[in-house]
This record gives sequence, structure tokens and C-alpha cells, in this order.
Amino acid sequence: MLPYQMIAGGTFTLSVSDGAASRVEVFCQSQNPPDFIIARAITGWGRLNSENAVETWWERSMPQGYAKIIRQSSSASLPNMTTFFINADGISTYDTTNPPTFTPVAMTALTGTAGTFIATVSSSASFSVGDFVRLYSTTGELQIAGYTFQITAISDSTHITLGYMASSGITFAADATAGFVQRIIPNRMYPRWDYIANITKATQAVVYFTTKNDFTPGEYIRLHVSSAFGMDEVNEKQVRVLSVTNSSTVSSVTIDLDTTGYTTFAFPTSAVAAAGVSPAVAVPSSSGVVPYNGSATIAQEPPGTNLQDAFDNRNKRIIVFGAGIFNADDTNVTFAPVDGDKWMWNAYKYDIYNEQ
Repeated sequence: MLPYQMIAGGTFTLSVSDGAASRVEVFCQSQNPPDFIIARAITGWGRLNSENAVETWWERSMPQGYAKIIRQSSSASLPNMTTFFINADGISTYDTTNPPTFTPVAMTALTGTAGTFIATVSSSASFSVGDFVRLYSTTGELQIAGYTFQITAISDSTHITLGYMASSGITFAADATAGFVQRIIPNRMYPRWDYIANITKATQAVVYFTTKNDFTPGEYIRLHVSSAFGMDEVNEKQVRVLSVTNSSTVSSVTIDLDTTGYTTFAFPTSAVAAAGVSPAVAVPSSSGVVPYNGSATIAQEPPGTNLQDAFDNRNKRIIVFGAGIFNADDTNVTFAPVDGDKWMWNAYKYDIYNEQ
């Protein structure tokens, strides 16, 4: 028996904006929590004139968020290696069934009237593009209090963009003037609903969502839209998904439903929402035959069985390599992370662990 076994591994690429690298999250194939995690720089290792981290590791005896790091100095000929550790924003791991809780960040504005949905926050440092966030206590925009969104851009230290909401084309009567933004890790137990951002009036309507969706062509979904959103004609309708869009800024499905004669979809005002309103959501309903080229009536030939629809539980274990690993050491010496740098990582499980 080996003293350990590798349970997962791979590579990841750094994303660097304004000189700072974002944290990296990777999928661990095993649901068992790893006992030892290590990552090594591929492109940055030995690079001249570049001070950066080249190796980091975490072991089960260390608290979550810690990391031991080897740093490479900036040199034109032979970079030196030095060691240090960080006790926050290092390496951590969690299961999406039991995710960590993150500290809310104060928000002073959200541009709903312009339809850009750019939130002004006290600090964007704890957020990354792709993060799921929940808004609450949204003064002036209570109609989205409790909604989940995804961040599509971080323009500076105080502004984050909720691009999937913005791409829906919806606008509000007033901007938010206060509130909180909290990063969350969505649980992936079935059923998972998606918050609706807008529904168009068309012969084949388009339903927009506030985050990326995992619906698939041919799948049936049920729409829950109360009269507070105007288009209550779609409430409790089961509709077939014809096509799916999940780009960097647009999340939507085209459905087999003619809404041209329906009431226009619109969010209630903040005052109406304050009295209590059920959010507009889409929920997986049943499987269906994959449609042919988006047709509302013609099935794919031969019939395409939908094997990708979201009717199972998809929780997984995540390993997080915090931004602190790539940006600065414990003496606040700033690194020079390079956008696109490649790293390799491995996770191990001990067969025997003797702690003395």
C-alpha cells in the first residue's frame, strides 16, 4: 500500500487584471476531502526578471486558507527561491453541499434605471468574475432583494457588473441607494430553479436569467410568474426549451411558446415588492426529445434523447487557490503575476495518517 494516492489533478490558468491575479477554483473528482494539495508554476518557473510564486502547498494539519509558498525573486540571470506562508486567502477546499459563508459587502448604488446593473460596493476585492452573489436590503430596488446574480465584470475597486441581468433588457423605476452584496456558493441539489430576468414577446419567446442556466434543448421547464410581473399568462405553463444561450454576458433559453399577445413582462416596483412578492422563476419539469434546429414542431431525426437535462444532484468538491498565493507575501511584497500563466496542481489522499 502506498502512503498516499493522487485523487485529482490538472492545470489552471491565471487571470490577471490591473496587476492582480484572481483566485482559482478547480473541481476535485473525489468527494473525499484531500489531505495534501500542491500546485506548481509551469510558465513562471525560472522566468527571468519576474518576481512571482512558483509553488504552493497545503496539508490537512493546517487550517483552511493557509498556504506554504515558494517565491521566486526577480533576477536577470539566476532567480533565487525563498519561502514564506500566508494564513488567509491561501488554499482551501469545500463541498457545495456545505459551502463556506462569506462576509456581506455594503452596496451604495445599483443602476437599475439605466439597465446596466452596475453595483457600487465598498470594495470589490473579495469578488471575482463568475461569482454568484445575493443581494439583500436593496433600498429602492426591493424587487430583487434575495435574488441571485452572477458577476460578469469588475471594472475597478468599487464597481461590479451583473451582466446577465443587464443583457435581459429590463429596467427599473428607481435605482438602489443602499444594500448588501454577499458571495454565495449555490447548492446543486435537484431541483434547481433559475431566477427570471425578463421574458420577451415573440412567437418563440426568449426567457432571460440572472445567472448561467443549465437547461438543455428538448427539456421541459415550468414558469412560475405571478401577476406582479405583468405577464401572468405564462404562470404555471410547461414549455419546451428549443435552444440555450450561455455566453459571458447572456443567459437565456428560447421556448416553444408564442407570447406576442401577452402582457409585457416587468418587475414590480420596490414599494409593491415591500409588501411581499414571489420571485419569477423557471424550474426543470421533465425530459423531452431534442428539437430539430430550434423548430417548435419538428423533432430531430433520428429522435435525439436528451441525456444532459438537469434532473440529478450535481454537488461536487472544490479546491480553492486564493488570490493571496499569486499576489503578495506576508511582508506585503507585491508579486508580478502574469495573465495567462499556467500552473499544474495535484490533490492526494493518505492511506495512513499518523499525527503526533
